[in-house]
Amino acid sequence: MRGKFIYMAAGMLTGVLWALPSLGNVRLLLTAAAFWLIIRLDMKGKAAFLSYLILGLVSGEFHEERNVTAFTGEEEKWFVSFSEEIIIDGDRLKATVIAANHEKLRLLYRLSSPEEAEQLRNVLVPGIACHVSGVLEKPEGARNRHGFDYQTFLEHKHIFWQLKADRMSVSSCIQKGNLVKGDILLWRAKGMDHLKAVFPESLQPVAAALLFGDRSLTEEETIRAYQRLGVIHLLAISGLHVGLVTFLMYYTMIRAGMSKEAAHVLLLLFLPVYALIAGGSPPVVRAVLMTFLLLLSIRLRHQFTSLDALGISFMLVVFLDPYFIYQSGFQLSYLVSFSLLLSSKVILSAPSSFLGKMLAVTSVSQIAGLPVLMYHFFEVSLYSFVANLFFVPFYSFLVLPLLLIVFLFSFAVESAVIFLEPLRFFLEKVDRAAVEVSEWPAAVIVTGRPDAFSLTIICLLSVLSFLQWEKVNDLRRMGVLLLLIIGLPVIVHTYSAAGEVSFIDVGQGDAIFITLPFNKGNYLIDTGGLLPFQKEEWQQQTKDFSIGENVLLPYLKGRGVTRIDKLFLTHSDYDHIGAAQELFGHIVIKEIVISPGAEVKPVMKKTIQQAAVYNIPVRYGKYMESWQEGNAYFQILSPIDYQYEGNNDSLVIYAVLGGKKWLFTGDLEAEGEKQLIENFSIDVDILKVGHHGSHSSTTERLIAETTPEAAVISLGKNNRYGHPHKEVIERLQSWEVNVWRTDIHGEITYTYKGETGTFSTVRP
Repeated sequence: MRGKFIYMAAGMLTGVLWALPSLGNVRLLLTAAAFWLIIRLDMKGKAAFLSYLILGLVSGEFHEERNVTAFTGEEEKWFVSFSEEIIIDGDRLKATVIAANHEKLRLLYRLSSPEEAEQLRNVLVPGIACHVSGVLEKPEGARNRHGFDYQTFLEHKHIFWQLKADRMSVSSCIQKGNLVKGDILLWRAKGMDHLKAVFPESLQPVAAALLFGDRSLTEEETIRAYQRLGVIHLLAISGLHVGLVTFLMYYTMIRAGMSKEAAHVLLLLFLPVYALIAGGSPPVVRAVLMTFLLLLSIRLRHQFTSLDALGISFMLVVFLDPYFIYQSGFQLSYLVSFSLLLSSKVILSAPSSFLGKMLAVTSVSQIAGLPVLMYHFFEVSLYSFVANLFFVPFYSFLVLPLLLIVFLFSFAVESAVIFLEPLRFFLEKVDRAAVEVSEWPAAVIVTGRPDAFSLTIICLLSVLSFLQWEKVNDLRRMGVLLLLIIGLPVIVHTYSAAGEVSFIDVGQGDAIFITLPFNKGNYLIDTGGLLPFQKEEWQQQTKDFSIGENVLLPYLKGRGVTRIDKLFLTHSDYDHIGAAQELFGHIVIKEIVISPGAEVKPVMKKTIQQAAVYNIPVRYGKYMESWQEGNAYFQILSPIDYQYEGNNDSLVIYAVLGGKKWLFTGDLEAEGEKQLIENFSIDVDILKVGHHGSHSSTTERLIAETTPEAAVISLGKNNRYGHPHKEVIERLQSWEVNVWRTDIHGEITYTYKGETGTFSTVRP
């Protein structure tokens, strides 16, 4: 079967993708590729492909039927075992635990004191079991397009519930008899503790990432910089790192006088252990399996190619857990490895210098990964080709070996870490330079998430570019194809014929995004924001949830938006403008329009000061100011004066677009509504309900005068204010107004072409 394993892997992938849900977007492309393969293969290849296609179908159906929960959600008392992931961050404990029936749960617990945090940090290790009381909750799914779907993410890890613990009995914890895996994970935890105890603080993040696959210590600024440079893979254990560790170990054993046969046996025993110590990420599993298989084939004198090893490793992983295929790391690891192996002739024909080979390898890796990067991260780095030429050798051949050697020696002689001082100094300079370069103009191109059709075309163009490189070696034609690959989703998103009015779910707050057809205008009305609470130092988490970074930026980038023509900040409440500053520097903002006099409030004043740093002009929205773009018309109806007094001085914007008349009211209350309807006779189709459905807004008179057919309420799920108030909902229903709510429906979108459109929601 030598040479046929890759066809078996292709067949198994086809079968699994047909068996599992949520992959309908790629089935058409997959079916076409399957038919093409069947036509091209000989009889043995056809038989291998079809046999494993059936195996993939059976395996996928088998796992899908068993990927369900046995719990009802009514359970309250638990005896759970802690597994590999135990995180104490500030006043929060997060861990993956295993219940008595072997089902995994995601445990969340709020710590009451620094003493309890320290006690749990010392007690909780992989393999320990404790009594816990708490309630089960369903994880939250995506509430906006392109938002992180935590519920699906956990389900792909076979976790269906969050266990929100209210009490943990530390005295009841016992160390269960560990299996081999448990012992190895305990070694990993102790290794991390040793690293934190002896390594300089500034080197702990990179050492934890490269030696244990743990990036939790790395600062967000550094992660963002490496992402924008396209070298974030270096802050994780990659296939190259596994190869280097294996080579160092093999070389050491041979130099110590060990025979090759004995060295091979020790490596075969070592590699599975190393996979667990290194965190078990998809690139690690792939590289370890491939190395293991190649060594085993040498040992058994039944050699097969690297492509065979890739195919077998893929089949083993997918057979054991097909849900790995949903992970971006898994997709990138296998896709890039497959492309590098197929492109070996092209790489070997590149200039013989180290730089020439590195450029060829980097080019293949970057082109192969483009579809995955666009789909999962919505952007591609323009500096990645050059950045990889420096960072890959630096991290792989200097940083990793030095950290590994010093770490091992530090168990015997703790003072060995002194040899890391030059590296610490140099690495700080490199990280600082990376952050600075990543902020240069055009470091990344935001492509947005390609739709199913665009993704299919992008994949075909990627294959075509490789064929052009290999057969014709025409770099100019290949460059044109790359421009098409990157440009296609940008054009589709930017110059769409459809316009949208989207009420983004930002929790308890407002954020309304209006896009006009054919890139004629992007307007954002408010940004939402979380009110900051004072915490003691021990309670502060490494990274707090942020509306701007965690909601708005992924949303805008997923839609391919890089420019906002007008950012309206209706008034100075934190739940309307608190996240505005988090957009600065990430999105081009042409101007900010605020309510006259609103800068008297600290949050607005700080926002204006920060806008000046980024050279964003800020001006007042003028009473009766109007403008028109294409068929869309906008006018500011309130406030009248320049004396800012709060909610009733919210900017009120009237718009006509998509065949509908809209009224966006901010937090306008009864007094402001009264003045509005006395000044204007307004006929409205869609009313943005004021003040999140508070009883102080949306009066009977406003509804009677405007006669809306639908109303949208922006508010947080289970908010502490009790919004929307019962009387407001009853008032709207009595006038037969159709009500949309972000707490129930998530993002609410009106999509239109010309004068007709439809509403849609993210959540049913």
